[in-house]
Amino acid sequence: MSATLATDYPAEPFVRRLAAAGSDLGQQLAASLDLPLRAYLGTLVPSAPAADGGNPHRRRFATTVTRWLRGRGVTDAEAVGDHLLRVPVMEAASHSNLLLDVETFLNTFLFHVAHREAGHRLMVVTQCSTVSCLSRRVPVSGPVFLRTRGSLYKVFPFSKRLLKDSSFCSLPGPLEMTLELVQGPGPCAEEDPVLRRLVGRTWQDAAEAYRVCNEEIWSQLPLSGPVRRIALDESTAAACVAEHLLDPSSPVRRLVFDPAVRSTFLAVKRELVADRSNLAVSRAAPDFFWVRRGSRLQPVLVHEGAGGAARVREAGGRPVPVPFEPEPVAAALRAGLLQADRVLAYLVRCILPGIVAVGGTSQQDYVRLYVRMLLETHRRQPFLDPADVATISAPGLSRLGGMPLVDMTGEAAGALSALSPRSDLTALERAVLDEPLGRTIGALPSARYLEKALDRYEGHDEEKEAVA
Repeated sequence: MSATLATDYPAEPFVRRLAAAGSDLGQQLAASLDLPLRAYLGTLVPSAPAADGGNPHRRRFATTVTRWLRGRGVTDAEAVGDHLLRVPVMEAASHSNLLLDVETFLNTFLFHVAHREAGHRLMVVTQCSTVSCLSRRVPVSGPVFLRTRGSLYKVFPFSKRLLKDSSFCSLPGPLEMTLELVQGPGPCAEEDPVLRRLVGRTWQDAAEAYRVCNEEIWSQLPLSGPVRRIALDESTAAACVAEHLLDPSSPVRRLVFDPAVRSTFLAVKRELVADRSNLAVSRAAPDFFWVRRGSRLQPVLVHEGAGGAARVREAGGRPVPVPFEPEPVAAALRAGLLQADRVLAYLVRCILPGIVAVGGTSQQDYVRLYVRMLLETHRRQPFLDPADVATISAPGLSRLGGMPLVDMTGEAAGALSALSPRSDLTALERAVLDEPLGRTIGALPSARYLEKALDRYEGHDEEKEAVA
């Protein structure tokens, strides 16, 4: 129990409820409430270079990242791969958005502080590019909508109808950045020196547009300590999954294409998603992949047939236009016709390589659930070697970072609402870094969506006690 009274930390009763329900999020926070934010950030990134221990999956991911960055003209891509081998930590808190968005910036800024304090000059972040373009209508949100300057801007000139049915990575090019003011007092983008640099730029790929623009924005901010920001997106994970599928010795290939392992995993996945102790994952589909249809990503389902044959269909029943075999699926992943689902993405960039993913509130519990899925599948139908089991079983593969660590309902939000080269970021550091985590998280508003799942879980426990 914290040495500080519960009433001193507004979120502590909620955190204790989460921890009692077995939530990884709750357990991480409950153990850290008295820790100053600066010290907490120091636990996320090792200061001494780590040995990869011969982990072939980490080397495969680092090689994929190097190749992916080299293909995009990033200078010294080899240094990034080497960094991941020595400092196996990535920021995975962000949906795709421009860094002028308060949440997206704060996710990266706190990760920057953690690396700066550890003495590193490079950090790797990944933004989820497979998300829906319009994730919420009230208030409007999504990767194409930018909240800054007390206003809301639409980055690309698409209708809400198209955006509602589109995934960010599948938006059709060419894409012109217009930053249309759709809500709030402004200024209009052309009147703001930071926004004006983005208006009129044309891109073939939305994720690449945000990668390049965010690199430019980051380089212009008054950051204390030079930490180079390297950004990835879901196409990196897709490329790495493709490499695994082409390797007959890979556990990922066995998971997807070995009929006995696959059917066991999909059964375990559905069981655990339906279990009331699951607080974070709301659905079991897709089984392994999304397929691109125009600007949409449709879930792919695998139906087991006689003799281990698999019938692969979209959720609506339409056949997938790719033979369900390693080589065609790998080629479709590289081409963007298929995207890996979240389980496979975390498996190849985090869980198998032992690379810590520093992410948001829901990630803590869904990564733990993914680990349970894999280990339970292996228990019923062995497919992992002992080294993989040891890596997957190690605690701390997912750590809480970013926006949930700083309550953005107070002064901190105002300080970042008009981010520019003139923003006083040192004032933000002075305000929060030496405060205990129990105070900086405030009431933890970003995790309150878990209260309904908690109520269901606690009610289930009461039912069991009544029966007993």
